[in-house]
Amino acid sequence: MRPATICLFLTLLILHLAVATPGAGMSLTQSSHEYGNVIMRNSNTTTGDGTIIFQHWTHRDKYSCRLCHVDLEFSQYAGDSWITEDDNRDGRFCGACHNGQEAFPIDQCARCHARDPAHLEQMRQENERAFYKFQARLPRADYGNGIDWMKAEELGLIRIKDSLPGITSTRVDSVDNQRNESLKPLSADLPDIIFSHKKHVTWNGCGMCHPEPFQPANGATPISMRRIVSGELCGRCHGTVAFPVRDCTLCHTRPVKMGY
Repeated sequence: MRPATICLFLTLLILHLAVATPGAGMSLTQSSHEYGNVIMRNSNTTTGDGTIIFQHWTHRDKYSCRLCHVDLEFSQYAGDSWITEDDNRDGRFCGACHNGQEAFPIDQCARCHARDPAHLEQMRQENERAFYKFQARLPRADYGNGIDWMKAEELGLIRIKDSLPGITSTRVDSVDNQRNESLKPLSADLPDIIFSHKKHVTWNGCGMCHPEPFQPANGATPISMRRIVSGELCGRCHGTVAFPVRDCTLCHTRPVKMGY
């Protein structure tokens, strides 16, 4: 398949997924302040307290992805953790931090739960203003929420915690595999991919990727753009929270030519 044909196919596939199956893959319509947001509870479809919109950016500048998705056992799929108030009061999930010491306590319900539509709109506006104030002090990126998170961490503009007392087990400070891996795309027309273990380990450790969805051996897991833009493999993060896959050169060693 010729490179131009591949790019046309990927563009059409991404547009189809964004329109036909919201939340299953990457979104082309979110504003930068909304990118990475997850509706944890929707008052239109559930009973109990009002809508909760979880903002990744307010947590991502303080904690590693690994801490929440491995140690605290939050699923990487929206709505799949089945969090209850009892869980939080027992110090699990949100309650591991929202205890009045690490972060505000869970009895401040209105900080997360919208009381009614007017309160939800007020929260949206306040969060939007807070985001752009936060974004202004960090390196910019072209996609996602417009922040180059890796550069921000490397420059020390954000300092992420990777452990919590009493929750995180003893971990080795250094990971043996910090090298770049050259990966061959399934299509011979696409340029090679350089995968950086070092950049991913900083945020994810090993457990968010191995042994699932990626087998540890290089090349053991077939990777395709169809699966990625469907929210599988790399697409678990890239397209939902981490930068989306619309800029080919962030992963591929050479640009992929777009059409004739």
